[in-house]
Amino acid sequence: MFSRKVLEHQHFSCFYALFFVKNCDIVGLLTYYTRSDELIKHYFRDLKLEFKAYDSKKLASDLLAGLTVTAVALPLALAFGVSSGVGAPSGIISAIIAGFVMGGLAGASYQVSGPTGTMIAILATVYAGYGAEGIFITGFLSGIILLAAAIFRFGKLVSFIPVSVISGFTSGIAIIIALGQIDNFFGTVSIGKTNVEKILSYGELGFNPNIYAVLIGLLVIAIMVFWPKKLSKIPSSLAALIIALVFNSIANFPVDLVGSIPSTILLENRLSIGDITINK
Repeated sequence: MFSRKVLEHQHFSCFYALFFVKNCDIVGLLTYYTRSDELIKHYFRDLKLEFKAYDSKKLASDLLAGLTVTAVALPLALAFGVSSGVGAPSGIISAIIAGFVMGGLAGASYQVSGPTGTMIAILATVYAGYGAEGIFITGFLSGIILLAAAIFRFGKLVSFIPVSVISGFTSGIAIIIALGQIDNFFGTVSIGKTNVEKILSYGELGFNPNIYAVLIGLLVIAIMVFWPKKLSKIPSSLAALIIALVFNSIANFPVDLVGSIPSTILLENRLSIGDITINK
């Protein structure tokens, strides 16, 4: 068995040893990284460093940062819940639970965790084909892959990915999200499981935009784009949400609404483990 120092220098070369003939103690590496006592000691050592010389000033800064992230995450969680197909309540609840989990397990002092739009394209497709149980299985398997990547420090491989690949990936995600929001923005109705099927269905159903929905959408975009820098302490996404909400409440436009948000994390129609079926 190797010492801790040797193992830490060895773990990255072990990845290549899976494909090339090299001397690599895979068993020793797995034993070290999967020992619960080592992981717990490492966690509390980092936690101790995090709160070293912690004072009221740092607490105030952390509270302000937390409120800022919450203000940004609220409208994003609503939008991502609707965009992925599972609904606004699921988006809010997922953001709350993820915030608690990442707050306790984060591995960086300045890490900010919150909803991200990159998963919408994947989750929307999975939900359309397999429902909520499909999203659960997808998330579970993704977690296993990420855990394995963290154990073997595969993050270093990111440096080998061309910038064009990252740009193409993010641009593709943006296009998929935009296509998926045509009905929400224009107030139209389409059918189909994929964005292409929905767009083609306009030929049969017709494309009849709701001018009021378009007006609200343009208002939100304008606020987010032209929000003054001197008011940067208030997130533009949150400001757009509040202003559009107040405006529509006064004008009472005939547009579709998100609806009521449950005041409990345990939804009545939540997914149960018994609902998950695995087809062989």
